[in-house]
Amino acid sequence: MAASREREPLEELRRELEDFIRSLAHPVVTEDDAELFDLSVTEWRLSIEFGKLIFEAWNSARSISRRLEGRAYRDGRRLGVFSHHSRAGRTTTLEFREQPHDTPGGERILSRDEFSRRLVAMLGHQYPGWRLEHVSHRSDREFSLSTWYTRGLARHGQNGWAFLALDEHEPAAAADSIVAFGLIWLEWLRHHAGRTVVSGLKLLMPRAAVELNAARVKCLNQRAVKVELFEWKPGDAAPRPVDISSLGELAARLVVRRQGEVLLERHRERLRELLGDAFDRVSIVPDSTGNALSVRVAGLEVARVEGDLSPRILFGLEGSVRQYSPKERPKFLALIESALERRTARNPNPQDEFYRLQSERWLESILISDITKVDPELSPRLVYSQVPSFAGNDRGVMDILSASRSGRLAVIELKLEEEINLPFQALDYWMRVAHLAEGAKLQEYGYFPGAQLEASPPRLYLAAPAFRFHSTIESLLRYFDPTIEVVRVGINQGWREGARVLFRRTRSERPYFE
Repeated sequence: MAASREREPLEELRRELEDFIRSLAHPVVTEDDAELFDLSVTEWRLSIEFGKLIFEAWNSARSISRRLEGRAYRDGRRLGVFSHHSRAGRTTTLEFREQPHDTPGGERILSRDEFSRRLVAMLGHQYPGWRLEHVSHRSDREFSLSTWYTRGLARHGQNGWAFLALDEHEPAAAADSIVAFGLIWLEWLRHHAGRTVVSGLKLLMPRAAVELNAARVKCLNQRAVKVELFEWKPGDAAPRPVDISSLGELAARLVVRRQGEVLLERHRERLRELLGDAFDRVSIVPDSTGNALSVRVAGLEVARVEGDLSPRILFGLEGSVRQYSPKERPKFLALIESALERRTARNPNPQDEFYRLQSERWLESILISDITKVDPELSPRLVYSQVPSFAGNDRGVMDILSASRSGRLAVIELKLEEEINLPFQALDYWMRVAHLAEGAKLQEYGYFPGAQLEASPPRLYLAAPAFRFHSTIESLLRYFDPTIEVVRVGINQGWREGARVLFRRTRSERPYFE
């Protein structure tokens, strides 16, 4: 059983890679931005041998073999994977992607090497007398340095500042993570730059990335670091400074909760009749849009009801959803029973789709049933899951919104796998809730009716299996403004059999820089 559990993540990664590569019209594989093979005209395979996931590619001229160690990123038409290069004796990043092409407007997409050269040329012109050192866009898994960005150190005597730049053609996940990776690079330089005093960080990014990241930078501890944002793309003669202080708060809003509750009231009896004896063994909740009801077993959606007066019922798992009709009822009930029997910790097959799909929602359902597992101070009466929220044009879904027994708001973000950007993803939701709480708008949207909420800022909880917090999380949290209270909640690895909290930790009250 233990060997089967260890093989599970490798099988998931192998399946994801195979599906992704086959979804591309013209797939290529690169290593640290150098193309290795055109997979449309090359033989390749993925296999698990002796507990290791191996990628092999070959043609009549040459061949490669790499041991794959885990997913680095995925966005749009790119999927990066950490791999072990046995001859080089180091970890590299293999990237599977669509063959590069021109943009619809005819603009050529730059290689990362060319982007770096243009960046260095611009910085050299703008900052004469400063030496540009450690310039690279190579990935380094040991220190969590990503190939998405060009990074470096500008030094003048013993003074210096870190810089990190993003090309507009990198995936959206890169724009979302630039502050986190910038701080990681700053931290690396502060420990490896010798006598050079690295006082701050300059982030250069395309216009589309500015608004969200400016809001995040405003939440950093200004005593710990000076972060400057610049709007820049290749072709611009100079970067344009972003005045963070002049930017207003992002207008935050939620979906009105009453909308989903009305839908639940309207269709409750119809669902009771449809589900029969299974009605009391499933969860029926409004989905994040408020326009549909989701029928779930331990967080796994098995059916949904869309619409109000003339509802449409759909059932099935991801990739095999069908519309319900009376003649389909035996299949519908069989699906529900299968989910109830197989969506359990006792299932001996971790590859069973009823077991492996939507695992985060499974953990969420366990914690929602007893929110005091996260913190005994939280009130079981004041808890909401999958809360849709908006800030400007950006939409996200909070895992859990709750409040303590005394009325202090709590934002809870869950993760099952290591995620470098977890602190900043969670911070986005914290900012939205804090903004709405200041305007006393939460209850206008139907949350916490009749409750007396405290005026203090929300508490932010990051919950994950104890050994699934990324190694950079403590250093990232040290840069948060001290008024933002963050609690890390470490959960047992066997949470499916019963969630237990192994630790609750607040961030250090005495960061290294004081």
